[in-house]
Amino acid sequence: MKLITHKFGMLFSFLFVLCLTITSCDFEFDLPEEGSIADNTLPTAAFSASQTDAEDFRIVTFTNQSASATSYNWDFGTGDTSEEKDPSYSFAGEGVYTVTLDISDGNGVTASVTNEINVIEPEEPDDIVPTVLNGDFDGGQDDWKIESFTDGTTSPFNSSSDGSPVDYDGNDTGAKTAGAKWTMGTSAAHLLSGNSRFAYQAFTVSPNKTYVVEWEYAIKNDATDVTGGDRLVLQILDGHYSDGKDALTAPVLSETVGDDALGKGNFTVLKTEFETNDSGKIAIWMFGVTSEDAYADNIKLYPKG
Repeated sequence: MKLITHKFGMLFSFLFVLCLTITSCDFEFDLPEEGSIADNTLPTAAFSASQTDAEDFRIVTFTNQSASATSYNWDFGTGDTSEEKDPSYSFAGEGVYTVTLDISDGNGVTASVTNEINVIEPEEPDDIVPTVLNGDFDGGQDDWKIESFTDGTTSPFNSSSDGSPVDYDGNDTGAKTAGAKWTMGTSAAHLLSGNSRFAYQAFTVSPNKTYVVEWEYAIKNDATDVTGGDRLVLQILDGHYSDGKDALTAPVLSETVGDDALGKGNFTVLKTEFETNDSGKIAIWMFGVTSEDAYADNIKLYPKG
């Protein structure tokens, strides 16, 4: 015991002399907190990438999959960098880019991962080619009625056997085929009444594309014209509608008017281009404004070119 006490006294004397020699004896020690354990989990770097922007294929979103990291440094291989955890980056265009992620934890331990990112412009999908149901009117009024018509009618037109001699495939049959017919009593516009007839059919097409609506019409020429002239009107409505009252006031993407009265059986083909809307939901809305019999046939809808 005396030996231990002697050695301790010598150590204390040494420290005392050392304190006298240096300017300060304010020693500071970083001691671990009570209950703490050593950090044996090293950071690991990992990430995934995806092209998620439908409007711009060049934008790539990066998902950080690193573990035990507190700071991030991205190098997109273009000279641009980011310190965000999950950045999005717009590349110049198609190509293979080398992207590096450097990470570190709170103790300054680092890790790194490098991946090649293949930026690809997706192929443009084919334009939707809609089917016009009963476009040749062989089925009478089928497929042309709107669900309901507040203060109106659900009957779209009078069926007729005086349609175009050309069938739906463009072949001249040499004889009349089925068609749709309007008269003064079923006309709309300023002749609107409870007997007015409107043909309606909804379609889904490719958004923001150029489409063509094609149809044939004929108007007899043995009567006095109504105000504005005898005519058949085909509109492309912006959207789908279940009530004819709403369709009457719907925005119109395109309107085609057939007003040449060349006589019964003398059909004229009309083709009108129009731009579809953002939703791709459109509808054909057709009516007559005429003092004499007017006929429609072979309605088609297809993408341009």
